[in-house]
Amino acid sequence: MKAVVLGKGKSGKAAAELLEKKGYKVILYDDKEPTKLPDFPDLVVKSPGIPSYHSVVVSYKKKGIEVIGEIELAYRYFKGKIISITGTNGKSTTTALIYQVLKEAGYKTFIGGNFGIPFSSFAEETTDDSITVLELSSFQIEDLKDFRSSISIILNITPDHMNRYKSFEEYVKAKLKLLGHSEFCILNQDDPVLRNLNRENFFFFSRKRKADAFFEKGKIFCKDFKIEVELLPLKGIHNVENYMGALLALKKLKLSNEKILNGFKTFYGLPHRTELVAEINGIKFINDSKSTNVDSLKKALESYEDIILIAGGSDKGLDFSSLRKLVRERVKGIVAIGETAEQFKKTFSDIVDVRISDNIFQAVKTAYKLASSGDVVLLSPGCASFDMFKNFEDRGEKFREAVKLLEEKIAG
Repeated sequence: MKAVVLGKGKSGKAAAELLEKKGYKVILYDDKEPTKLPDFPDLVVKSPGIPSYHSVVVSYKKKGIEVIGEIELAYRYFKGKIISITGTNGKSTTTALIYQVLKEAGYKTFIGGNFGIPFSSFAEETTDDSITVLELSSFQIEDLKDFRSSISIILNITPDHMNRYKSFEEYVKAKLKLLGHSEFCILNQDDPVLRNLNRENFFFFSRKRKADAFFEKGKIFCKDFKIEVELLPLKGIHNVENYMGALLALKKLKLSNEKILNGFKTFYGLPHRTELVAEINGIKFINDSKSTNVDSLKKALESYEDIILIAGGSDKGLDFSSLRKLVRERVKGIVAIGETAEQFKKTFSDIVDVRISDNIFQAVKTAYKLASSGDVVLLSPGCASFDMFKNFEDRGEKFREAVKLLEEKIAG
């Protein structure tokens, strides 16, 4: 049997290894290192980064060759239950939070997908009594066929990846495809795209109105469960939504309130998500490098006041003008970096001082000069990182390094 795997990243390599175990002769293909492909392989597996309109994908589909995604391949060799989490923002944190609660509660649990651990790399290790928590991107959801999730969460849908999708509607369609592959669905009732969806197996959470889980007067409520948000480690209104989505999923699994609370209180978040890096002369430096779109930047700005914002990066075709009111109210200065630096200057320079920096080290120095004691220097780019960095983790680490160098210089 012959199989072609498109893409040589983590997902592609994991898919290739799984296929080889199953007796396939595998050809790994990448546009950067093109190789001769067989005309009629038995199976084609594409990595999430390969779009459906890629010429190789289109060619094989025309020939009637089966083309599936890496998630779909892994599902064929999987056992147990799946909890799937998607959304434009918050999916990694919610995925890790649910995994932490289940692990603390003694369940045999796996974590993967868009989280950075390919499903194919551990699918065969799963058992009938295990629970797999998968973060799924729109790219991965596009390719689902027989995949079935016991519980799926859609946290929010706002514009992103407009360099891959022709329209926001096309992006929404990709996300909502998960609903047809789920036994139970948990949705954000405050999201304009999701609030009017209504089926018997849909459950909702809300910050603004009564729902299956809701936020009111500083507390989260869900049936017999209530907790003051101030007692939980993750801060920010966006994390209230993450907690509620996770809570409904865990309640569906019939976890006790005690086990849910214990897991919530022992999870302190992921790196590069509104993470306090240092405080220098009364100025806090916050690393929110995971912010890669307008909505994630909006939620970061809503979490702080007196902000010196470091923003910008790869151009994904996003429009930041919807943030003008928030910037006027909360931001004292902007240091713009990357491909979209000029876009930030054009969008905001009439309401706030905007400086452009060539690199993150210069940006941190400039932000410090603009800040006063009590201010917050916030790295929340609102853009992808690939113009200047390997990924958002690399961007966040470089920010930490720049802050540390500044701290050392000031300390003398």
